[in-house]
Amino acid sequence: MSGVVLGGLVLLLLGGCGAARGRVSVPTVETSLALDASPCDADARACGAGDGRACTRLGREAPPDEARALFARACGAGDGEGCARRGLALLLGEGGAADAAEGRRALQGACARTPREACGLAAVGLAEAARRAGTPGAPDEAALLAQEGCHAGDGFACRLLGDVFLEGRGPVADAGQAFALYARACEAGDGQGCAAQGALVRQWTPGEAARADALLTRGCELGASAACGRLVVQALQGEGTTLDAPGQRALFSRACDAGAAMGCLALYETLRHAPETRGSLQLPTLLKRACQLGEARACGFLEDVSRVAGPACAEGTASSCGVMGALLVSAPRREGEAEEGLRLLEGACAAGDGASCAVLREARPREAGWSCRSR
Repeated sequence: MSGVVLGGLVLLLLGGCGAARGRVSVPTVETSLALDASPCDADARACGAGDGRACTRLGREAPPDEARALFARACGAGDGEGCARRGLALLLGEGGAADAAEGRRALQGACARTPREACGLAAVGLAEAARRAGTPGAPDEAALLAQEGCHAGDGFACRLLGDVFLEGRGPVADAGQAFALYARACEAGDGQGCAAQGALVRQWTPGEAARADALLTRGCELGASAACGRLVVQALQGEGTTLDAPGQRALFSRACDAGAAMGCLALYETLRHAPETRGSLQLPTLLKRACQLGEARACGFLEDVSRVAGPACAEGTASSCGVMGALLVSAPRREGEAEEGLRLLEGACAAGDGASCAVLREARPREAGWSCRSR
């Protein structure tokens, strides 16, 4: 019975591989943020050399306490976004004690100096601080900050201002003004602005579905996960623009990269029967990423795999150790998992599991080049 269950899980996970030693720690909704997010060496060197933008990039991926220090360093080097994010950390108490007064000053100062990089973040910070305090806050102040950023060419700020008009959080609700601001956000490169504009087109003029889909597609191309996710749903349901098999695969891949869990799952389902991905790390990577993005089905499946394969590996089943090794070396992973995964794969391969040998050949070239994102 357990052998049948294990075989079925193995086929689903690796398209026909084996299983592994110990229990893999797979990311869940609660633990996904604890994944090792070690900074890229190039950015670390650049930040150390005084590159403020590099420090900000590192800060976006770092734990809150480290991020706070990195944003302070970025701000000292003159990076506007870094200054705004430092202000956010102070205002909201992220990575250290809160200092609301200093945080507000830092946000306002960053917005004044570099409106395109900082004003949208400043508006978000003030709104979030009010939400956490359970007070109305100062919506007009946040809207004015977003307006300054939008005038400076920041698509994100234009979208924020569009939300204010659409939801009536400002002086007056004005859906037409919101539409114009979403269009401006989209033109400035904000993918979510394109998606919001497309949603209004679909709502107001159902006969212009092609235009709405084009805006969603543009939003997805710009990295908006919501737009990508909607396109994936449409493709799976046979709605919207008809795509051939390669087009669907490209869409699912783009959606997964943009952070849409549905895209990762759809790509997994598309590839798991493909001969070229049999025994590939791509399949467990897709499941782990979907889980990290909050897809409970992927998390549950990974838990099932580790629960069955772990004990089997501990008893010496080489194919089980191979599956556990594949889970550990596939991204995203916590610190130390890659080394343990390689050790399991090497043992399984030495014991004669050919699928583990194939995965090991794929994993070894990546070991030296794993990126910030994969970590």
